[in-house]
Amino acid sequence: MDPMRHLMVQIVTGVGTLLALLTLAIVTNKALREMGEALDRRRRALLEPAVFEYLGATSSKALLDYLPKSLSRRDRRLVERILLEAASFTKGEARDRITAACESLGSVREAIRGLRSRRWWKRADAAEKLGLMRSNAAVGPLVQLMNDQEPEVRIRAARALGLIRGSTSIRPLVRALGDPSRWSAIRVAEILINVGAEAVDELLIAFDALPHNARISALDVLGRIRSLRAVGLLKHCLDDAHPDIRARAAHSLGLIGDPATAADLVRALRDTEWPVRAMAAKALGRLGNPEAIGPLREAMKDRQWWVRANSGEALRNLGPPGREALTETLSSDDPYARHMAVAQLQEGRIIDEYVADLTSSDTGRRAAAIRFIDKVTAAARIDAKTQQAAASAQEGVRRALSNVLETPANGDAR
Repeated sequence: MDPMRHLMVQIVTGVGTLLALLTLAIVTNKALREMGEALDRRRRALLEPAVFEYLGATSSKALLDYLPKSLSRRDRRLVERILLEAASFTKGEARDRITAACESLGSVREAIRGLRSRRWWKRADAAEKLGLMRSNAAVGPLVQLMNDQEPEVRIRAARALGLIRGSTSIRPLVRALGDPSRWSAIRVAEILINVGAEAVDELLIAFDALPHNARISALDVLGRIRSLRAVGLLKHCLDDAHPDIRARAAHSLGLIGDPATAADLVRALRDTEWPVRAMAAKALGRLGNPEAIGPLREAMKDRQWWVRANSGEALRNLGPPGREALTETLSSDDPYARHMAVAQLQEGRIIDEYVADLTSSDTGRRAAAIRFIDKVTAAARIDAKTQQAAASAQEGVRRALSNVLETPANGDAR
């Protein structure tokens, strides 16, 4: 046989053999995996009822007392998986029993060992498991893991500490707010917010020692947790030397919504820096205190657009008294205030309501609508929204509105 042809035959035979072996390996691997999955399903059907019986029990018996006497390593991993799945929806005493079960099975100890893996994704996975297990034994190792070189590992460790809770877990999270080179302040703040009221005391204790940007993040966290315990610090921060601290404090007071802080926010409405005034106005709208109407009307004359916009929105959020204040502002001698009043009345669809009343059978409502449109006209700003209402409303509304505005009514759409 020609040597070249012989070589080609050998190559083809070798490739064919290799493909056959590869196919056999794939088929064998798939068969073994399916056999393993089938075995897991059968074992899970046996183990799962025992696990849930343990979680629902009130006795002091340990999980192992409910399980078969001889548990393989594979069975233990199945039990661990069942427990961690249940951890996502279980609360109260049953949640504490999951922690105890993970400790007695050795799952906590094994996951802590996993934190020392050379592969970062295994360290991250171990940290996530420990967060679900919520064992205090994991706090120290997780705190150390917050210095890991991999950002994803650090954030998984932080989340786990947030789930375990307790002052020992929360303290390093608060410190992490002050290390922007290694931490995303937004992600750490979200973890602390999820911790909830338990994080408030640690934030209050650490606040003065935090760097400037971390103090801003801490104020946001305190506002979003909405604990009244933070009100004292937030009121004190309204007098801080830094305007961004004062602005965040005002914003957080609005989120908490304590009516007793209205006077402090009214004072902040006169701050020398416009971001503070803008946040104070927004906060007063959230408080819903009608005593703020006068100061908010005055703030609508502010030369900064955000202050006027937040003041107008706050008045609109104060219900009928605030709506009346916006209507009265249409007659203000300040053009900034008048224009913002029109904008807020449009945003709240209040102008649309009056336009619809132009054809009302109620004489009083019709007269009130005409007076209102007159005020809008006098404010020297007929917004495109009003003109659109005139074009899209029914014919009677178009004609009545055209008469009030003294514009031709022959532009009716057919």
